Amino acid sequence: MEKFISEMLRKYPKLRSFAKKSYQLSMIFIGKTLNLKGQKIDEYLGKSQCIYNDKNYFGYYDKSPWNKDNSKVLTMLVPFDDKHPEGNEYAKIGYFDNNLGEFIEIDTTNSWNLQQGCMLQWIEKNNNENIIYNKFINDKYSSIIYNMENKEKTIIDYPIYCISKDGKFGLSVDFSRLGRLRPGYGYSNIKDYSAGQLAPDNNGIWLVNLEENTSKLIISLKDIVSFNHDKTMDGVEHKFNHIEFNPSGNRFMFLHRWRNNGIGYSRLFTANIDGSELYCIADDIMVSHSCWKNDYQILSWARKKEIGDRYYLYTDKTDKFEIIGDGILTSDGHPSYSNDGRYILTDTYPDKFRIKSLIIYDTVENKKYDIAKYYAPFKYDGEVRCDFHPRWSSDNKYISFDSVHEGGRKQYVMDNPFYKDKK
Repeated sequence: MEKFISEMLRKYPKLRSFAKKSYQLSMIFIGKTLNLKGQKIDEYLGKSQCIYNDKNYFGYYDKSPWNKDNSKVLTMLVPFDDKHPEGNEYAKIGYFDNNLGEFIEIDTTNSWNLQQGCMLQWIEKNNNENIIYNKFINDKYSSIIYNMENKEKTIIDYPIYCISKDGKFGLSVDFSRLGRLRPGYGYSNIKDYSAGQLAPDNNGIWLVNLEENTSKLIISLKDIVSFNHDKTMDGVEHKFNHIEFNPSGNRFMFLHRWRNNGIGYSRLFTANIDGSELYCIADDIMVSHSCWKNDYQILSWARKKEIGDRYYLYTDKTDKFEIIGDGILTSDGHPSYSNDGRYILTDTYPDKFRIKSLIIYDTVENKKYDIAKYYAPFKYDGEVRCDFHPRWSSDNKYISFDSVHEGGRKQYVMDNPFYKDKK
C-alpha cells in the first residue's frame, strides 16, 4: 500500500514529500509508544565507531576512504551539514590513521556537496601514495593530485567525477549544470551558463587524461537524447550522473536523466572510454544506484515493466539479466560487491519509523543480515539527507558509512562480520 500511494504521487513531488513526512511522523509516535526503537536486531548487529566528534563525512559509496594497507582513513571536516555550501565556504580535507587519533589536514576545498563530497579518493597505483579531489582554482573547477609521501600537489585543469584504477584517466561532467538540476550533487562556484539549453552538443561527459592534463568531450547530451529518442525527452533539460569505470578501466557506466510533467526518467548506459560502443542497459523509466560486479556485469536497483522494482544483475552489451535477492532485498540502496563477489554491501532509506538499515547480503546463502540500524532525524531529509553510502576497505576487512544518528553528519567505521583473514 505504501509503495502504491508513493507511486501514485510521483507526478506531484511536493505533495509526495509532505505525505511521506506526515506518515513518518505518525509512525515515529506509534513506534515510541510501542518502544520499537530499542529492539534487538539480530546476532550479526555490529558495533560502529565514529572517527571524529565534529561534523565530517566521506561521500559516496563507489569510493573507499581507506588506503591499500588500511593505515589511513580519508574524511572531510565541514563547517555545517544541513544546507548546500556556497562557493566561498570551505571544507577541510585530511585523514586519520586507523587508530583514529589526530586529524591530519591536507588541504581545503570550496567545491563540495552533501552527497558526494569533493570526489575525494585514493589513486590505487603506487600503493595509494596519491589522492585526488576537486577544488575551485583560478576561477575554474579543477582537481588536485596530492602525494602523501612528498606532499607535492599537481593541479589538473578539470574536475573529476571518477578515475580509473590505474590512475591514468578520469571522467568529468558539468558540475554547475548538475548542481542546478540535481541539488546536492554538483557545485555552485560558477553560474550554470547552460541553463535553458535542453541538450547542448558542447556539454556532457569528458574523458580527462590525468597524465597529460587534457580533456575531450566523448558523449554529449545531444548525442544521448538522439539515442533511442522518445517523446518524454522533448522540451526538457537533460543531465548525466552516477558515472563509474569498470574494474579494468576500459568501459564505464552512467545515468542519463530528465524530468517531464513531474516524473523523473533514467536510463543506464555503458560505453568504451572514448565514447564508442554506446549501449543502453536499462530504460524502463527508473534506474537508481548501480555498481560493477566485474568487467561485464552491473548490479542496479531498477524497474522492469513486466516485473517491477528489483536489484537486477545485467550483463553488459546483452539483454541478459537476473534478479538478485528477490523478496529479500526489497528497496533501493547503495550497493557494492565484496572482492570475491559473494557479498553485497548496501543500505536502505529511512523506513516509516525513520530507521535506516545497513545490510550485507550473502548471494550464496540468499540471506540478508542487518548489521546496523540507526535513526535519521527529520532535520536531515530531502536534498540535505545523509544516506549511509556504505563502502568497503580494499581488502573488505572494514566498512565505512556516514550517518546522523548522533545528531550530526559523521563518518563511522566498523568491522566486517563476514571477513575471513586470508593470510
